[in-house]
Amino acid sequence: MPDQPTPTTPTAAKTIDKAKVLAALRDSGQDARAEFVDRQLPDLIDIDSNAGLLRTLGLDVAELNR
Repeated sequence: MPDQPTPTTPTAAKTIDKAKVLAALRDSGQDARAEFVDRQLPDLIDIDSNAGLLRTLGLDVAELNR
């Protein structure tokens, strides 16, 4: 029987903690946008499905995930 690849955790690379997004927005003085994100998005934000919004907010997801 051939070796099977080990599954990876999709949530690790595909999501970002909403708290990091909120902190980045507030640190840059975008409090109104932070309030919007806090109301509209879940605690774990799916990067792929929200990529456009994250770009519009001027956020670098790679930087936030460090």
